[in-house]
Amino acid sequence: MIPPAPPPRSDAKRALAGMGLMVLCCLFFAGMGACFRGAMREGLPVPLLPFVRGALTMLIVLPWMLRRGLGDLRTRRPGAHLFRAAAGLTGFFLHMLAILWLPLADAVAILHARPLWALPLAFLILGERIGWDRAIAAAVGFAGVLIIAGPQGDMAGEISAGTLAAMAGGVTGALVLISIKMLSATEPPARVVAWYAIASVVVWGPVSALVWVTPSWMALGLLVAGSLLAIGGDFCASWAVRRAPVGLLAPIEYVQIPAAAMLGALFFAEAPGWPLLWGTMLMVGATLYIARSAGR
Repeated sequence: MIPPAPPPRSDAKRALAGMGLMVLCCLFFAGMGACFRGAMREGLPVPLLPFVRGALTMLIVLPWMLRRGLGDLRTRRPGAHLFRAAAGLTGFFLHMLAILWLPLADAVAILHARPLWALPLAFLILGERIGWDRAIAAAVGFAGVLIIAGPQGDMAGEISAGTLAAMAGGVTGALVLISIKMLSATEPPARVVAWYAIASVVVWGPVSALVWVTPSWMALGLLVAGSLLAIGGDFCASWAVRRAPVGLLAPIEYVQIPAAAMLGALFFAEAPGWPLLWGTMLMVGATLYIARSAGR
């Protein structure tokens, strides 16, 4: 039997470049979480974060909108865009609450359960078939989530509000992945990004006006830095998926957890515990198996 030919060197280089971009994306998002957490601790109201991020994103896509014309925003799938916006706006708000109320690395780890949530949700919403082996792998991954989220310390016997926010954020993050998959068949990425940015400004603008607090210079700097890091992470992720298979990139997202742990230790004096390590190992293993089985 003749063994299959190795992939062209150019394909290997593209995949390696995609993996590097995904690592950079994870570092950007870890930095975003640290900046936004610092801004909220400086007294910045939570709704200002998604509003400013959406406004800055609109400024970045504005040249594309002006060059292509506003007619390029026209879509035949407003319902799908509305679903993506609702999931994204809710998920980002829950993300902010989670990183405010939980240790940074714990929040990031629980939020990264979204590939595991995506499996049953894809079955329910898209009708995708799920084998028993992938269902067991997802259950193992959820066990890792429960290990990290388990009641500890003064909250023994209870699950904190931050943990609930992080778990709900993982669910809405999975809904975002599903909605983007639904839109990808007909909608260009720039249109999806533009409509989400518009929704962020329209929804969070009035709310931000109601809870407005003049930010300190420190909070303002952290807010802008976090928003720019978030936008940079979005672009790195989009460039990465053009160069490497999603199954190869999905496990790399967990790089964000040790990065968040390092930032939490440096800036917030947080010491990650053993539950974070063991739970993350189970989640990574489950995601690796699911990604591999999806490619078969």
